[in-house]
Amino acid sequence: MGSNDAKLLFFQYVLYVLWVVLLIVVVYGFAIGLLANVSKKSVKSTGSSQLRLYCLGGLDVSASTPSGGGAKGGGRGVTSLAGPSSRRSLATPPADGDDDDLAQARRGSTADARNGLGLVGLRNIGNTCFMNSVLQCLSNTRVLLDYIRKDTYQKDINNVTSSMKGALFKAFGELIKELWASDSSGPVNTAALKSQIQRFAPRFMGYSQQDAQEFLRYFLEGLHEDVNRVTSKPKPITTDIEDSLPDAEKAAEAWRRYLRSEDSLIVDAFVGQLKSTLKCTHCGHCSVTFDPFWDLSLPLPSGRNSGALRLSHCLEAFTKEETLDGDEKPKCAKCKERRRCTKSFSIQRFPQVLVIHLKRFSPLERFRGKLNTLVEFPLEGLDLTPYASEAQSGPSPRYNLYAVSEHSGTPYSGHYTAHCKNPIDGRWHEYNDSRVSAASGRSAVSAEAYVLFYEREGGSSQRSRL
Repeated sequence: MGSNDAKLLFFQYVLYVLWVVLLIVVVYGFAIGLLANVSKKSVKSTGSSQLRLYCLGGLDVSASTPSGGGAKGGGRGVTSLAGPSSRRSLATPPADGDDDDLAQARRGSTADARNGLGLVGLRNIGNTCFMNSVLQCLSNTRVLLDYIRKDTYQKDINNVTSSMKGALFKAFGELIKELWASDSSGPVNTAALKSQIQRFAPRFMGYSQQDAQEFLRYFLEGLHEDVNRVTSKPKPITTDIEDSLPDAEKAAEAWRRYLRSEDSLIVDAFVGQLKSTLKCTHCGHCSVTFDPFWDLSLPLPSGRNSGALRLSHCLEAFTKEETLDGDEKPKCAKCKERRRCTKSFSIQRFPQVLVIHLKRFSPLERFRGKLNTLVEFPLEGLDLTPYASEAQSGPSPRYNLYAVSEHSGTPYSGHYTAHCKNPIDGRWHEYNDSRVSAASGRSAVSAEAYVLFYEREGGSSQRSRL
């Protein structure tokens, strides 16, 4: 075979390969076009479509695509597809009449939104679903809503000791007012509030994924600082509370000392008091301390032999007595030596708003995955009497659920949503960034529940000083 024949054969081979590649491209394009056409027909026939996306690109993942109209991007240049949530609670099947309640809620949703009932979504401006979820839960917190809509917070703005001089709370107040305005028609942009959050807590700079519970803690701290009634920090008290006092008096004194520097409506609503009991197994000496808490971080017990995991099991694990030994041995105040001790927690003061954090991400689990354990929790009548300290006094520790911040997916590609009960009409809705859908209360109980918000029965915004 001559050199010319070899060249001709080579060019023929190249042309054959190019022809095959072109054929593959044409077939692939035809298939994509066919699927797109089927998808459009499906959307037209159902009225809206639903797709669960995860916050990898940091854009709005939830906006409706109505039939017969153009899709509206809920975030920065992204068309998102979502319809009314079809997720059913994993805890229990719907009770009789549950679907009827949901249908009624859906019928009323449009009118409610026009009447300023807070059924407005929030734009996802870049991996901000964690923030949107928490903000919707706080928006449906009755005591906060009243505080803002009545402009009561204006007189409490702290321009003296607050690092933000009230800028954070003012931005939050404007956002809440916009969510509850009678003329609100579309998703609210959170950019102004986020800029203030970043000033207060630089860890939330940028658009990386964040933890909703961590954000809630920082955000509440910032709001408290902006409306702290204490504008002149008192000198710290160096003396310990007298150990011989009865526990009730110790608790009252500890709470008074706390309020000397930390006193705001945020504290009135969200802060409770824990009793910690440390008992030396050698001499029997008991050391009791009382500390404020902003939420209860509950472990998810594993290895249960039978039955579903309930919130009561998590509370029992949190309050049960544990033994401190080895490197954990504390110094006994009486023995003056490191001794084996037992430690236990109980609740001394119950807050008006109880925030419960289900610890789905442990320090080790964060690198391996997430605990997707279903925890069943009551919608109404959560009784915390078994976990109260003996010296506890005050309002009945019974709570009703009104909001849940949820996390779906993995720590690496997850998404936050929220289920909230409207404080005005009592209807439940799911908040998925810019999309708001009618829901049932039962749908809030799922394996995605991460942060629970409970309101105390008969609670009020009055200041409690024990």
